[in-house]
Amino acid sequence: MKKLILLIFALCCILSGCSAAEAEPSGSPLPSGLARTGPYAASASTASPLAVPLLNASAVIPETYQEKAISPVSGSGIFLVCTDPVEMEQGSHYDAYIPDENGQLTLLENKLFNNAYTLGSNRYHFNFSWVEYEGSKALNYLSEETNAEFLYFSDIGNKSLFLLKDYLSSDGSTLYSYYPVLLDFSAEETEDILSGCSLGNISNISNAAISSDAKGMLLAQEGGALYYCDITDSTVYSLDEISGEPVKACTLTADKIICWNQSSSMSGMGDVGDYHFWYIDLADYQRKEMPELSTDGDTGPLRIAHLAGFSSTMYNDMMFAGSSYALCTSGDGRVYVLDMENWQLNAISGYTMPASNVTCRGSLDGQRLLLEDIGNSSAYVIDYADSFLVRLNVQDAESLSWFDFDTVLEQPGDGNYYLYHIGV
Repeated sequence: MKKLILLIFALCCILSGCSAAEAEPSGSPLPSGLARTGPYAASASTASPLAVPLLNASAVIPETYQEKAISPVSGSGIFLVCTDPVEMEQGSHYDAYIPDENGQLTLLENKLFNNAYTLGSNRYHFNFSWVEYEGSKALNYLSEETNAEFLYFSDIGNKSLFLLKDYLSSDGSTLYSYYPVLLDFSAEETEDILSGCSLGNISNISNAAISSDAKGMLLAQEGGALYYCDITDSTVYSLDEISGEPVKACTLTADKIICWNQSSSMSGMGDVGDYHFWYIDLADYQRKEMPELSTDGDTGPLRIAHLAGFSSTMYNDMMFAGSSYALCTSGDGRVYVLDMENWQLNAISGYTMPASNVTCRGSLDGQRLLLEDIGNSSAYVIDYADSFLVRLNVQDAESLSWFDFDTVLEQPGDGNYYLYHIGV
Protein backbone atom coordinates (compact mmCIF):
# COMPACT_ATOMS: atom_id res chain seq x y z
CA MET A 1 0.00 0.00 0.00
CA LYS A 2 2.85 2.38 0.78
CA LYS A 3 4.25 1.92 -2.72
CA LEU A 4 0.79 2.54 -4.19
CA ILE A 5 0.39 5.79 -2.30
CA LEU A 6 3.83 6.95 -3.36
CA LEU A 7 3.00 6.11 -6.97
CA ILE A 8 -0.22 8.13 -6.86
CA PHE A 9 1.21 11.18 -5.23
CA ALA A 10 4.77 11.34 -6.54
CA LEU A 11 3.76 13.88 -9.19
CA CYS A 12 7.18 15.49 -9.33
CA CYS A 13 8.89 17.87 -11.69
CA ILE A 14 11.57 16.29 -13.83
CA LEU A 15 15.04 16.77 -12.41
CA SER A 16 17.84 17.26 -14.87
CA GLY A 17 21.42 18.47 -14.53
CA CYS A 18 22.15 21.35 -16.86
CA SER A 19 25.43 19.72 -17.81
CA ALA A 20 23.34 17.05 -19.57
CA ALA A 21 22.03 17.77 -23.02
CA GLU A 22 18.60 16.10 -22.66
CA ALA A 23 16.05 16.50 -19.89
CA GLU A 24 13.32 13.79 -20.15
CA PRO A 25 11.13 13.21 -18.85
CA SER A 26 6.34 15.43 -9.88
CA GLY A 27 -8.42 27.30 5.57
CA SER A 28 -7.06 28.59 8.78
CA PRO A 29 -4.74 31.51 9.49
CA LEU A 30 -1.10 30.66 10.17
CA PRO A 31 -0.13 30.52 13.85
CA SER A 32 1.64 33.66 14.96
CA GLY A 33 5.40 33.74 14.63
CA LEU A 34 5.55 31.84 11.33
CA ALA A 35 5.85 34.86 9.05
CA ARG A 36 9.47 35.15 7.97
CA THR A 37 11.19 38.44 8.81
CA GLY A 38 14.33 40.07 7.50
CA PRO A 39 15.62 39.30 4.00
CA TYR A 40 13.09 36.50 3.39
CA ALA A 41 9.93 38.41 4.31
CA ALA A 42 7.26 38.50 1.63
CA SER A 43 7.37 41.84 -0.13
CA ALA A 44 7.32 43.49 -3.52
CA SER A 45 10.12 42.58 -5.91
CA THR A 46 13.31 44.62 -5.76
CA ALA A 47 16.37 44.77 -8.00
CA SER A 48 19.44 42.65 -7.31
CA PRO A 49 23.00 43.84 -7.98
CA LEU A 50 22.78 42.02 -11.34
CA ALA A 51 19.73 44.14 -12.32
CA VAL A 52 17.67 40.95 -12.20
CA PRO A 53 14.37 41.29 -10.30
CA LEU A 54 14.57 39.65 -6.87
CA LEU A 55 11.45 37.76 -5.87
CA ASN A 56 10.69 37.13 -2.19
CA ALA A 57 8.38 34.45 -0.83
CA SER A 58 4.74 35.32 -1.42
CA ALA A 59 3.42 32.90 1.23
CA VAL A 60 4.80 30.88 4.14
CA ILE A 61 3.07 27.59 4.96
CA PRO A 62 3.90 25.47 8.05
CA GLU A 63 4.84 21.85 7.38
CA THR A 64 2.12 20.80 9.82
CA TYR A 65 -1.54 21.76 9.67
CA GLN A 66 -3.95 21.06 12.53
CA GLU A 67 -1.10 19.07 14.13
CA LYS A 68 -0.73 16.83 11.06
CA ALA A 69 2.01 16.85 8.42
CA ILE A 70 1.15 18.21 4.97
CA SER A 71 2.71 17.05 1.71
CA PRO A 72 2.90 19.08 -1.52
CA VAL A 73 1.78 17.49 -4.77
CA SER A 74 4.39 18.95 -7.09
CA GLY A 75 2.97 20.77 -10.07
CA SER A 76 -0.62 20.84 -8.80
CA GLY A 77 -0.71 23.72 -6.31
CA ILE A 78 -2.20 21.29 -3.79
CA PHE A 79 -1.16 20.18 -0.30
CA LEU A 80 -2.30 16.80 1.04
CA VAL A 81 -3.09 16.05 4.68
CA CYS A 82 -3.41 12.50 5.99
CA THR A 83 -5.93 12.62 8.82
CA ASP A 84 -5.03 9.21 10.22
CA PRO A 85 -1.75 7.50 9.21
CA VAL A 86 -3.01 4.12 10.47
CA GLU A 87 -6.15 4.31 8.36
CA MET A 88 -4.08 5.56 5.44
CA GLU A 89 -2.13 2.31 5.39
CA GLN A 90 -5.48 0.57 5.00
CA GLY A 91 -6.49 2.66 1.99
CA SER A 92 -8.16 5.73 3.45
CA HIS A 93 -8.19 9.06 1.64
CA TYR A 94 -6.10 12.18 1.89
CA ASP A 95 -7.63 15.61 2.31
CA ALA A 96 -6.54 18.14 -0.30
CA TYR A 97 -5.92 21.82 0.48
CA ILE A 98 -4.92 24.87 -1.53
CA PRO A 99 -3.01 27.82 -0.04
CA ASP A 100 -3.69 31.51 -0.56
CA GLU A 101 -1.34 34.50 -0.51
CA ASN A 102 -1.81 34.86 3.26
CA GLY A 103 -0.67 31.33 4.00
CA GLN A 104 -4.17 30.05 4.74
CA LEU A 105 -5.27 26.59 3.59
CA THR A 106 -8.69 25.92 2.08
CA LEU A 107 -10.14 22.41 1.92
CA LEU A 108 -11.11 21.17 -1.57
CA GLU A 109 -14.25 19.14 -2.08
CA ASN A 110 -13.47 15.43 -2.12
CA LYS A 111 -15.40 13.58 -4.83
CA LEU A 112 -15.82 9.82 -5.32
CA PHE A 113 -15.84 7.87 -8.57
CA ASN A 114 -16.85 4.22 -8.65
CA ASN A 115 -17.96 2.58 -11.88
CA ALA A 116 -17.11 -0.35 -14.14
CA TYR A 117 -16.88 -0.54 -17.93
CA THR A 118 -16.49 -3.19 -20.60
CA LEU A 119 -13.63 -2.10 -22.83
CA GLY A 120 -12.24 -4.40 -25.46
CA SER A 121 -12.42 -7.93 -24.11
CA ASN A 122 -12.09 -6.99 -20.45
CA ARG A 123 -14.05 -5.40 -17.63
CA TYR A 124 -12.39 -2.38 -16.00
CA HIS A 125 -13.27 -0.96 -12.60
CA PHE A 126 -12.51 2.69 -11.81
CA ASN A 127 -12.60 3.31 -8.06
CA PHE A 128 -10.93 6.47 -6.76
CA SER A 129 -11.47 9.81 -5.06
CA TRP A 130 -10.52 13.08 -6.71
CA VAL A 131 -10.42 16.83 -6.35
CA GLU A 132 -10.46 19.62 -8.92
CA TYR A 133 -8.49 22.85 -8.81
CA GLU A 134 -8.20 25.51 -11.52
CA GLY A 135 -9.54 23.13 -14.16
CA SER A 136 -7.18 20.23 -13.40
CA LYS A 137 -8.03 17.04 -11.56
CA ALA A 138 -5.91 15.16 -9.04
CA LEU A 139 -6.56 11.74 -7.55
CA ASN A 140 -6.08 11.59 -3.80
CA TYR A 141 -6.93 7.91 -3.56
CA LEU A 142 -6.78 5.07 -6.10
CA SER A 143 -7.99 1.59 -5.22
CA GLU A 144 -5.87 -1.41 -6.07
CA GLU A 145 -8.66 -2.78 -8.26
CA THR A 146 -8.39 0.19 -10.65
CA ASN A 147 -6.36 -1.30 -13.49
CA ALA A 148 -5.50 2.00 -15.16
CA GLU A 149 -2.88 4.74 -14.99
CA PHE A 150 -4.25 8.25 -14.55
CA LEU A 151 -2.31 10.86 -16.52
CA TYR A 152 -2.23 14.10 -14.58
CA PHE A 153 -2.81 17.44 -16.38
CA SER A 154 -4.60 15.70 -19.23
CA ASP A 155 -8.01 17.36 -18.89
CA ILE A 156 -10.12 18.15 -21.93
CA GLY A 157 -13.17 19.72 -20.38
CA ASN A 158 -14.66 17.11 -18.07
CA LYS A 159 -12.60 14.33 -19.64
CA SER A 160 -9.19 13.08 -18.54
CA LEU A 161 -6.78 10.61 -20.09
CA PHE A 162 -6.30 7.19 -18.51
CA LEU A 163 -4.00 4.40 -19.70
CA LEU A 164 -5.57 0.97 -19.35
CA LYS A 165 -3.09 -1.68 -18.26
CA ASP A 166 -2.94 -4.99 -20.14
CA TYR A 167 -5.75 -4.01 -22.49
CA LEU A 168 -7.02 -6.79 -24.76
CA SER A 169 -8.52 -5.61 -28.05
CA SER A 170 -12.20 -6.28 -28.73
CA ASP A 171 -11.40 -9.10 -31.15
CA GLY A 172 -8.94 -10.61 -28.69
CA SER A 173 -6.05 -10.39 -31.16
CA THR A 174 -3.84 -7.73 -29.53
CA LEU A 175 -2.75 -7.22 -25.94
CA TYR A 176 -1.67 -3.63 -25.21
CA SER A 177 0.66 -2.82 -22.32
CA TYR A 178 -1.08 0.57 -22.08
CA TYR A 179 -4.11 1.76 -23.99
CA PRO A 180 -5.33 5.39 -23.83
CA VAL A 181 -9.01 6.16 -23.20
CA LEU A 182 -10.84 9.29 -22.06
CA LEU A 183 -12.97 9.14 -18.94
CA ASP A 184 -15.80 11.67 -18.72
CA PHE A 185 -16.13 12.54 -15.03
CA SER A 186 -19.53 14.24 -15.44
CA ALA A 187 -21.30 11.67 -17.61
CA GLU A 188 -19.32 8.78 -16.05
CA GLU A 189 -18.65 7.39 -19.51
CA THR A 190 -15.50 6.25 -21.29
CA GLU A 191 -14.48 7.15 -24.82
CA ASP A 192 -12.20 4.99 -26.94
CA ILE A 193 -10.84 7.81 -29.09
CA LEU A 194 -8.46 5.49 -30.98
CA SER A 195 -11.05 2.84 -31.83
CA GLY A 196 -10.82 3.62 -35.55
CA CYS A 197 -7.03 3.55 -35.67
CA SER A 198 -5.08 0.40 -36.40
CA LEU A 199 -2.59 0.08 -33.53
CA GLY A 200 -1.81 -3.61 -33.78
CA ASN A 201 1.86 -3.04 -34.63
CA ILE A 202 2.44 -0.70 -31.67
CA SER A 203 0.91 -2.79 -28.91
CA ASN A 204 3.73 -2.04 -26.47
CA ILE A 205 2.60 1.53 -25.70
CA SER A 206 4.59 3.27 -22.96
CA ASN A 207 3.38 6.88 -23.19
CA ALA A 208 0.63 9.03 -24.69
CA ALA A 209 -0.26 12.71 -25.03
CA ILE A 210 -3.38 14.12 -26.64
CA SER A 211 -3.47 17.44 -28.48
CA SER A 212 -5.29 20.38 -26.91
CA ASP A 213 -8.04 20.17 -29.52
CA ALA A 214 -8.33 16.37 -29.06
CA LYS A 215 -7.83 15.83 -32.81
CA GLY A 216 -4.48 14.07 -32.52
CA MET A 217 -2.42 12.01 -30.12
CA LEU A 218 1.26 11.21 -29.71
CA LEU A 219 2.08 7.61 -28.85
CA ALA A 220 5.40 6.14 -27.78
CA GLN A 221 6.38 2.52 -28.03
CA GLU A 222 8.62 0.70 -25.60
CA GLY A 223 12.10 0.99 -27.10
CA GLY A 224 11.64 4.54 -28.36
CA ALA A 225 9.57 4.55 -31.58
CA LEU A 226 7.15 7.50 -31.77
CA TYR A 227 3.82 7.79 -33.59
CA TYR A 228 1.13 10.37 -34.24
CA CYS A 229 -2.54 9.36 -34.52
CA ASP A 230 -4.79 11.65 -36.54
CA ILE A 231 -8.00 10.94 -34.64
CA THR A 232 -10.18 12.75 -37.16
CA ASP A 233 -8.92 10.65 -40.09
CA SER A 234 -8.27 7.48 -38.01
CA THR A 235 -4.74 7.34 -39.41
CA VAL A 236 -1.50 6.44 -37.63
CA TYR A 237 1.83 7.91 -38.76
CA SER A 238 5.29 6.71 -37.81
CA LEU A 239 7.50 9.72 -37.04
CA ASP A 240 10.58 7.67 -37.89
CA GLU A 241 9.22 6.75 -41.32
CA ILE A 242 8.18 10.31 -42.19
CA SER A 243 11.51 11.68 -40.94
CA GLY A 244 13.66 9.07 -42.64
CA GLU A 245 15.61 8.61 -39.39
CA PRO A 246 14.94 7.74 -35.74
CA VAL A 247 13.30 10.51 -33.71
CA LYS A 248 14.82 10.81 -30.25
CA ALA A 249 12.00 13.03 -28.91
CA CYS A 250 9.49 15.60 -30.14
CA THR A 251 7.06 18.31 -29.14
CA LEU A 252 3.55 18.82 -30.45
CA THR A 253 2.34 22.31 -31.42
CA ALA A 254 -0.87 23.44 -33.11
CA ASP A 255 0.33 22.81 -36.67
CA LYS A 256 3.53 20.79 -36.47
CA ILE A 257 5.52 18.14 -34.66
CA ILE A 258 9.03 19.38 -33.89
CA CYS A 259 11.51 16.50 -33.85
CA TRP A 260 15.16 16.12 -32.87
CA ASN A 261 18.01 13.67 -32.77
CA GLN A 262 21.74 13.69 -32.25
CA SER A 263 23.54 15.74 -34.91
CA SER A 264 25.35 13.96 -37.69
CA SER A 265 28.86 14.82 -38.83
CA MET A 266 27.38 17.12 -41.48
CA SER A 267 26.31 20.54 -40.26
CA GLY A 268 22.87 21.83 -41.25
CA MET A 269 20.56 24.78 -40.62
CA GLY A 270 18.70 22.74 -38.02
CA ASP A 271 21.80 22.07 -35.93
CA VAL A 272 22.16 23.53 -32.44
CA GLY A 273 24.94 22.17 -30.30
CA ASP A 274 24.89 18.37 -30.49
CA TYR A 275 21.31 18.19 -31.79
CA HIS A 276 19.61 18.41 -35.16
CA PHE A 277 16.02 19.67 -35.41
CA TRP A 278 13.35 19.41 -38.10
CA TYR A 279 9.55 19.30 -38.12
CA ILE A 280 6.63 17.35 -39.55
CA ASP A 281 3.94 19.56 -41.04
CA LEU A 282 0.50 18.38 -39.84
CA ALA A 283 -1.10 19.82 -42.99
CA ASP A 284 0.50 17.23 -45.27
CA TYR A 285 2.51 14.97 -42.91
CA GLN A 286 5.76 15.73 -44.70
CA ARG A 287 9.16 16.37 -43.16
CA LYS A 288 10.29 19.98 -43.45
CA GLU A 289 13.73 21.37 -42.63
CA MET A 290 14.27 24.25 -40.26
CA PRO A 291 15.11 27.59 -41.89
CA GLU A 292 18.29 29.45 -41.10
CA LEU A 293 18.43 30.09 -37.36
CA SER A 294 17.74 33.71 -36.47
CA THR A 295 20.23 34.87 -33.85
CA ASP A 296 20.51 38.01 -31.78
CA GLY A 297 24.12 39.05 -32.39
CA ASP A 298 27.20 36.84 -32.35
CA THR A 299 26.34 33.91 -30.12
CA GLY A 300 29.38 31.77 -30.83
CA PRO A 301 29.28 27.96 -30.46
CA LEU A 302 26.22 26.81 -28.54
CA ARG A 303 25.32 23.78 -26.47
CA ILE A 304 21.90 22.58 -25.33
CA ALA A 305 21.61 22.92 -21.56
CA HIS A 306 17.98 21.80 -21.18
CA LEU A 307 15.69 20.09 -23.67
CA ALA A 308 12.46 18.30 -22.72
CA GLY A 309 10.27 16.48 -25.20
CA PHE A 310 7.74 13.69 -25.60
CA SER A 311 9.42 10.29 -25.67
CA SER A 312 8.91 6.70 -24.53
CA THR A 313 9.72 7.80 -20.97
CA MET A 314 6.59 8.90 -19.12
CA TYR A 315 6.77 12.29 -17.42
CA ASN A 316 6.12 11.00 -13.87
CA ASP A 317 2.50 10.02 -14.51
CA MET A 318 1.79 13.36 -16.15
CA MET A 319 0.71 14.01 -19.72
CA PHE A 320 3.48 15.99 -21.40
CA ALA A 321 3.53 16.68 -25.14
CA GLY A 322 6.97 18.31 -24.96
CA SER A 323 8.17 21.88 -24.63
CA SER A 324 8.72 24.01 -27.71
CA TYR A 325 11.54 25.82 -25.90
CA ALA A 326 15.08 24.82 -24.95
CA LEU A 327 17.88 26.48 -23.01
CA CYS A 328 21.21 27.08 -24.75
CA THR A 329 24.52 28.45 -23.49
CA SER A 330 27.60 29.76 -25.28
CA GLY A 331 31.18 28.98 -24.37
CA ASP A 332 31.43 32.02 -22.11
CA GLY A 333 28.27 31.14 -20.18
CA ARG A 334 25.82 33.48 -21.92
CA VAL A 335 22.27 32.10 -21.85
CA TYR A 336 19.76 31.90 -24.71
CA VAL A 337 16.24 30.62 -25.20
CA LEU A 338 15.79 28.49 -28.31
CA ASP A 339 12.24 29.07 -29.56
CA MET A 340 11.80 25.95 -31.67
CA GLU A 341 8.36 26.85 -33.04
CA ASN A 342 9.56 30.17 -34.46
CA TRP A 343 13.11 28.88 -34.84
CA GLN A 344 15.02 31.76 -33.30
CA LEU A 345 17.38 32.46 -30.40
CA ASN A 346 16.56 35.04 -27.75
CA ALA A 347 19.24 36.25 -25.36
CA ILE A 348 18.74 36.29 -21.58
CA SER A 349 20.55 39.15 -19.86
CA GLY A 350 21.73 39.36 -16.27
CA TYR A 351 22.98 35.82 -15.75
CA THR A 352 26.10 33.89 -16.73
CA MET A 353 25.79 30.14 -16.30
CA PRO A 354 28.66 28.35 -14.53
CA ALA A 355 30.17 25.28 -16.14
CA SER A 356 28.89 22.99 -13.36
CA ASN A 357 26.71 22.72 -10.26
CA VAL A 358 23.56 24.01 -11.96
CA THR A 359 20.37 21.94 -12.08
CA CYS A 360 17.38 22.61 -14.36
CA ARG A 361 13.72 21.82 -13.68
CA GLY A 362 11.18 22.57 -16.39
CA SER A 363 7.65 23.59 -15.42
CA LEU A 364 5.00 21.06 -16.33
CA ASP A 365 3.54 23.22 -19.10
CA GLY A 366 6.99 23.68 -20.65
CA GLN A 367 6.82 27.49 -20.40
CA ARG A 368 9.34 28.15 -17.61
CA LEU A 369 12.62 26.81 -16.33
CA LEU A 370 13.93 26.74 -12.75
CA LEU A 371 17.71 27.05 -12.42
CA GLU A 372 19.20 25.84 -9.13
CA ASP A 373 22.67 27.39 -9.10
CA ILE A 374 24.06 25.23 -6.29
CA GLY A 375 27.60 26.55 -6.57
CA ASN A 376 26.46 30.15 -5.96
CA SER A 377 23.63 29.25 -3.53
CA SER A 378 21.10 31.00 -5.74
CA ALA A 379 18.04 30.18 -7.85
CA TYR A 380 16.47 31.73 -10.95
CA VAL A 381 13.38 31.23 -13.09
CA ILE A 382 13.36 31.87 -16.84
CA ASP A 383 10.09 32.64 -18.58
CA TYR A 384 10.76 31.23 -22.04
CA ALA A 385 8.24 33.21 -24.10
CA ASP A 386 9.27 36.61 -22.70
CA SER A 387 12.98 35.70 -22.31
CA PHE A 388 12.61 37.06 -18.79
CA LEU A 389 14.78 36.17 -15.79
CA VAL A 390 13.92 36.54 -12.11
CA ARG A 391 16.00 35.60 -9.08
CA LEU A 392 14.40 33.86 -6.09
CA ASN A 393 15.41 35.00 -2.61
CA VAL A 394 15.80 31.44 -1.27
CA GLN A 395 17.55 29.94 1.74
CA ASP A 396 18.54 26.66 0.11
CA ALA A 397 18.93 26.31 -3.66
CA GLU A 398 18.82 22.51 -3.34
CA SER A 399 15.33 22.33 -1.80
CA LEU A 400 13.19 23.65 -4.66
CA SER A 401 10.45 22.22 -6.87
CA TRP A 402 7.56 23.43 -9.00
CA PHE A 403 4.42 23.77 -6.87
CA ASP A 404 2.26 24.66 -9.87
CA PHE A 405 2.88 26.05 -13.37
CA ASP A 406 4.10 29.42 -12.13
CA THR A 407 4.92 28.90 -8.42
CA VAL A 408 8.15 27.50 -6.99
CA LEU A 409 8.12 25.75 -3.61
CA GLU A 410 11.04 25.76 -1.18
CA GLN A 411 11.37 23.36 1.76
CA PRO A 412 14.63 24.41 3.49
CA GLY A 413 14.09 22.27 6.60
CA ASP A 414 13.13 25.02 9.04
CA GLY A 415 9.57 23.73 9.52
CA ASN A 416 7.99 25.77 6.73
CA TYR A 417 7.23 25.73 3.03
CA TYR A 418 7.90 28.94 1.06
CA LEU A 419 6.03 29.77 -2.13
CA TYR A 420 7.44 32.04 -4.87
CA HIS A 421 4.78 33.11 -7.35
CA ILE A 422 6.38 34.05 -10.66
CA GLY A 423 3.28 35.61 -12.26
CA VAL A 424 3.11 36.77 -15.86
